[in-house]
Amino acid sequence: MIVTQTLASGLAITQDFSNAVRPVFFLTDFEEWLYATHGGTLFIVQFRGKNYALTCGHVFRDFPSGRLFITNEKYAQKGSMPAPIAGICYPSSPRDGAEGSDISDLCLIEFTDDMPPGFFTNTAYVVDEKTITTASFGDELLVAGVLKDKTSIIPPNIEIGYCNLQLRDIGPTSDPCLRRGFAVFAQVLFGRGEFERVTGISGAPVFDRTANALCGMVVRGGMMGPICYLYYLDAFDIFRLLQAVHNRADNTYYTKHITVPVR
Repeated sequence: MIVTQTLASGLAITQDFSNAVRPVFFLTDFEEWLYATHGGTLFIVQFRGKNYALTCGHVFRDFPSGRLFITNEKYAQKGSMPAPIAGICYPSSPRDGAEGSDISDLCLIEFTDDMPPGFFTNTAYVVDEKTITTASFGDELLVAGVLKDKTSIIPPNIEIGYCNLQLRDIGPTSDPCLRRGFAVFAQVLFGRGEFERVTGISGAPVFDRTANALCGMVVRGGMMGPICYLYYLDAFDIFRLLQAVHNRADNTYYTKHITVPVR
């Protein structure tokens, strides 16, 4: 999805949020099987001129964070350059309404300061006050992720099961950080679908096509026949974490207003 957006600085940019997507790969100790994954998606963002990566903490499972392998290219191959990772950050000690919420699953990855500015070949999604939004009920959502069932790591071939899904926002949940997406995929209903599960899209960016801005990140979802449902973190909360990490804040506290649709 290629869009033209205007930053807070007034600069107009054209970017495709799906180009920022990468699979969650880990390095192994086996020469014949260099990479492994439990599934999962991450995406590259640029905030205040610096690159970061976003995903869900649960995609690591039993892999140590130091083994995370993020390629400079969207379509990784054996020998692809790994991004130099400086550290991994999570929201800690959520308070008030955020206590017990899914915000603690949000994972932000920092890169070293000596990483070349063009390392990701200008595919990072630029995050700014004007390039993110909170979705509204009924908005059309686009999700770009990596399907585990369609991903194969059989050296020397690496096939990444990228997908683009279209859903509708169906409003907030009891978790103040989460919203829901819903779709019925007719091709699955009539037996013509290319996939039956959405395993692997945890960490995938969610783009609000109606508002023309990034609106969140998938934390979990599933399918019941042709029915697909997703839960995603609101971009408002992701933006706050980016601000805190970028500014090296000791802590951050904010008030969030949630609009519940009247039915």
